[in-house]
Amino acid sequence: MRRLSALAALLLALAPATSWAAFARVELVPSAPAPVAPSFSAGAAAAASVAPSLTAALPPAPALAPSISAAPAAAPRLQAAAELAAVPQAAMPAVAAIPAAAAGPARDGAPEATASPRALALPAADAGRLFDGAPSAPDFDALSPVRAPRAPAAWTPASSLLKPVAAVFNAAAAARHRRRLLNARPDERVTTEEHSLRETLTFAHSALEAGRYQDAISAVTEFFHTRAAASWYAENPGYASYRAQAFAYMRFAERAVLAAYGRAFRRSNDAALIAEAREAASEGAILGHAWRPTAIQEKDSSYCVQNALFNAIAASVGFARPTRIEDFVAASRAALNRAPRLDRPAGAAEISELSRELGLDFGRVDVTAGMGTRSLAEWARSLGMELAPQPGPRGDAGWSGLFAPGREILLSLRMFHPRYRNSEELRTLRGHDFMILHHEVYLLGAFDSPTRGTRLYLLQDSGSGRTLMATAEELDALTLEVQLLSVSAPVAVPRTR
Repeated sequence: MRRLSALAALLLALAPATSWAAFARVELVPSAPAPVAPSFSAGAAAAASVAPSLTAALPPAPALAPSISAAPAAAPRLQAAAELAAVPQAAMPAVAAIPAAAAGPARDGAPEATASPRALALPAADAGRLFDGAPSAPDFDALSPVRAPRAPAAWTPASSLLKPVAAVFNAAAAARHRRRLLNARPDERVTTEEHSLRETLTFAHSALEAGRYQDAISAVTEFFHTRAAASWYAENPGYASYRAQAFAYMRFAERAVLAAYGRAFRRSNDAALIAEAREAASEGAILGHAWRPTAIQEKDSSYCVQNALFNAIAASVGFARPTRIEDFVAASRAALNRAPRLDRPAGAAEISELSRELGLDFGRVDVTAGMGTRSLAEWARSLGMELAPQPGPRGDAGWSGLFAPGREILLSLRMFHPRYRNSEELRTLRGHDFMILHHEVYLLGAFDSPTRGTRLYLLQDSGSGRTLMATAEELDALTLEVQLLSVSAPVAVPRTR
């Protein structure tokens, strides 16, 4: 029997080796791309149909913390920032003082993190990082429905006589596996769509790690909230785990933005901070303008843009004649509102029906429902001012660098508010708890707070009727766009009556 085994081993070892040598030259090449599914970005415009344009007025005293602490347990668990009192003063970053020479004219006027779900409540501290940790990076091996064929286990016989046979056998098995990988079935390939999903999740995660919450929100809304995306996931349920991961990132960003607004809002009612802001203005150690109270906008209105521009003019060059906010809003409507038109005679009822069927506005403009950047720029030009939109800066150096003589700063915020929750249906479709709100505020000024050990930025928020005080990190979290307004002389608003 031993002779027969030895003879078999010898015959196999002496067999022609041309085919085995060929296997050593086999190289892995990318598989052919799979058919492309409907583009996610094709329905990007439809994603904004639910989020209101330039949100309606917020109540004067929203209860932020209790509403957020009652958020559903399905929300991602976040690692909240440590309390400011627990942070040694030596560990606080140094903030360069605002020199008196740089001060503007002072105008005094009246996926998952590791904490428990309880950490979702807004922290009591009003300084320090919004969150100490970001969610974990996406695990594409776990998310992907693709399962590549496993490599065969190597044969390792104990007998030294069988080792030559095992070497040949293992080489043949490896060659078969390589051929199998080169000719993978459709369900064993990473498709073009999945590569796009991975790129988007990687970008969203890196944005969260860097504190660029608005970039993460944009990535999720543009790629996962469209109607085309909803249809595609319904047809391809195997990729639902990617969408779930994106929604976890969205909820993390949502909580960061909620915390940023909540902190800025709470400081607005701090008498000690208001006194510090006034003292900084009296000493000339302030950027922009001194603290001033903010009037709340008309209830249930979408006039936050008009109010922000009104506040900017009132705090800087003023009006050529006494002007109320009601006059300012009426003038904006008279200057910008346009009726829809067709290239043929048509009645209002026909145009309205066509608008509903085709989803077109036919040139209709009504700033009662809110103003975008284009309408704001048009309104500013009609008043003799120039407006230049740009992306928001980052950090104290970036935000402080915006202040300059003859320049006022408006901020477009993309935010969430506990009073405006998504319905259960929308929560399932969008993967987060609160409605996306677009809101305009005026960046009034900035001062260094001795008690907080950081620079605070004054925001006139007509939605809450408060002058908020935000840190640079909170501005980073809240701001979608900056509009720089060039002003040089008192503004004359056209009369409407």
